[in-house]
This record gives sequence, structure tokens and C-alpha cells, in this order.
Amino acid sequence: MPFLIIAAVAFMILGFCAYNPLRRKYAGTIGVGGSYLVLLGIMLLASSVGQIIGTVTGESNVSALEIILGVIVMLLCLGYMVYVMLTRCQTVKQRILLPFAACLIGCGFCWRLLAAIVAHVPMESGKDGTAFPAILYDPEENQFRLLSDSGDHADYYCEKTGRQVQFYTSDLSDGLPNGWRRG
Repeated sequence: MPFLIIAAVAFMILGFCAYNPLRRKYAGTIGVGGSYLVLLGIMLLASSVGQIIGTVTGESNVSALEIILGVIVMLLCLGYMVYVMLTRCQTVKQRILLPFAACLIGCGFCWRLLAAIVAHVPMESGKDGTAFPAILYDPEENQFRLLSDSGDHADYYCEKTGRQVQFYTSDLSDGLPNGWRRG
């Protein structure tokens, strides 16, 4: 039992500290709301296993309806996680790390919100310095001008081709999207 308490405290501290970088990195993949669904699914998974084991061993008096409803909600939440993993994650590494990142984002948001209310700490601890450049060039040397910057994503437009593209801060985590250069 002490191990679980120590692990929970460590997870809370890690979520609080890693909230902003993870939220920015996974901005194009999963948001805070989706992170809550994943966190809820994983918590319900652990809870359901415990309830089933307790019922089988006779140490718990949870009704079958409570177990069934918990399992249904758990399956919906974990199904959403699998959907995000298959449709929004681009690499195997992202798919593997998504549940952990989502849980840290969900927990981190709770603790950041509590700190903001109680201690007047800002929800976001400063900007990461990632600014979208005013002009980008694609691999074919077409010039794209910045149309709008919404903090976590920006829209660019190319007058020559009439094409509009959108980039998230997670796309610029390595500097620029693959093959693109600054103007």
C-alpha cells in the first residue's frame, strides 16, 4: 500500500510539472478533454479488475449492475483511446506513449487548476518560445504566408497555388515540418 501512495504522489508531481510541454507536444493529437477520457478509462480498468476480483473472492459486495456499467464506460473510454491511436498518431512511438501522456495531461490539468485557484499560479507557465514564422517555403519552393496564429496552430496560404495548410506547434517541435524552410 505505501508503494501505491508513493507512486500516486510521484505521478501527480510529474503530471503537474510535465503538463505544459506534453499539452503542447500532443496538441494536434489529443486535447485535455480527450486526455480525461483516456485517464477515466484507465482508472476504470483498474477499478473494474479490483471489483471483479473482490466479488469473486467474496471480499466485496458490489452489485453486478455497478460492475457492468463500469465496464461499459471503461470500454467506451478505452475505445476512444484506440481510435485516437489509430487515426491521429503517426508513429509507433506516439501510439505507445499516448496513454501515458494523456494520463499525465489529465492529472496535470487537475493539479494546475487546483494550484491556480488556491495559490493563484498561472495555468500555463510561460510560452515555450515556439513562434510561427511569417513566411514558410514548401519543398517545391512555394511561398506560404501566415494567415492566422491561434497559439497552438497556425494557418498558411500560398498565393501561387491557392493552397492553404495548417500546422500545429507539435509539427514545429523539430523546428519545421519535413522539407519546409523559413522565409
